[in-house]
Amino acid sequence: MRPKLSVSELSPRRVVITGIGLITPYAAGREASWQKLLTGQSATCLLDDLSRQLNRPIAGGVIPDRQLSSTSLSDQIPLQREPSITLALNATAEAIQDAGLDMDQLPRETAGCVIGSSKGGMAGFAQMAELPRMPPEQAAQVPTAFWQQCFPSAASQSVAAHYDLQGAALSTVSACATGFSSIMRAADLIREGVCETVFAGSADASLLPAVIGSFQRMGVLATDFPSPESACRPYDRKRNGFVVGEGAGILVLESLEQALKRNAVPYAEWLTGSLGSDSTHLMQFDPTAQSLSRLISSTLNRSQVTPAEIDYINLHGTGTQINDLYETRAIQNALGSASSKIRCSSLKGGMGHLLGAAGSVELGFTLLAMRDNLVPPTVNLENPDPECTLNYTPLKPVPQEIKTALKLSFGFGGHLVAGLIRKWDPSL
Repeated sequence: MRPKLSVSELSPRRVVITGIGLITPYAAGREASWQKLLTGQSATCLLDDLSRQLNRPIAGGVIPDRQLSSTSLSDQIPLQREPSITLALNATAEAIQDAGLDMDQLPRETAGCVIGSSKGGMAGFAQMAELPRMPPEQAAQVPTAFWQQCFPSAASQSVAAHYDLQGAALSTVSACATGFSSIMRAADLIREGVCETVFAGSADASLLPAVIGSFQRMGVLATDFPSPESACRPYDRKRNGFVVGEGAGILVLESLEQALKRNAVPYAEWLTGSLGSDSTHLMQFDPTAQSLSRLISSTLNRSQVTPAEIDYINLHGTGTQINDLYETRAIQNALGSASSKIRCSSLKGGMGHLLGAAGSVELGFTLLAMRDNLVPPTVNLENPDPECTLNYTPLKPVPQEIKTALKLSFGFGGHLVAGLIRKWDPSL
């Protein structure tokens, strides 16, 4: 059970996280996703249609109920709402319920959202290509604003409109670091006094030939896997790439003052977040890992957290040869001898790489790990790479109290994000 808030002297503009909404390849919901992650089993599968179109086996993480991401515009028009919008709306609804927010009482003028997308509505773009082929009478019924769902800001705008939010409505775009960047920006809005409540996170639905084909040409997808469930192997000596998944993660962030007023029970307090870049290469980073090492060190210094205080690191861990080693070296350089004692894990072996949604979904799981005092496993890590020497929590969860956690997210093009959260303690 999370401890109840007590009235205490407040530091100005402290930020807490009070609600979590998750839709993942494990399940369409927070608790079901978490329980399946803890089994140590993979949710990735063979994508038959994409495998046929791209003429090679393609594994991926598909949300169990595709109806959650495929609502029709109308019975007369054979077009679907952009799936990432529907995913964001469903995850937001779960987060609101989890936070115990009464939307009838929520001050709309101080409520906003920061919901990102790594690339906009790719499914919407694909459907637009079909418009010239539609019968004229059907094409005439397509809303003139249909093309707007292709914007990276479409999910954020849709959530703001659905809940009549009148505070800031933003959308960050930082490739696969988008989800975590969105949460960091939301925390800043609260600290700066712009908002009291922010729905923050990201959604991604990119299991499409154009996207998967591009990753295939880049050479970053897992190949030659014995089974689709074992395709992605973070930190394993046999790792050779990631698999793409879809999903959404939305968190409710609030000022501590507002949370106290409504007697909320936070999961954690947001301590700080930092941004950096390493533009060595579009798909790879500097092998010395200097940029990420500096980012981790500066994040700890800003929050006055020592390496010894970190109980868990939620890794980016894509399962590519170079980047997994890069992340390992950066942590070792930044944290020194303490790095070998800290439990870590990557969640991509079990659900795939959710691209723009990865950071927010993974932070949601990190909060649940704090709540339940369980370090989630790195799925498929059977033969550890001798050069990757951190404690990656292979295969099975491990009971351990988690008070302070570090989260890392990266993106193609060199985007780097690091952030710290601390389990809520009403005495602090």
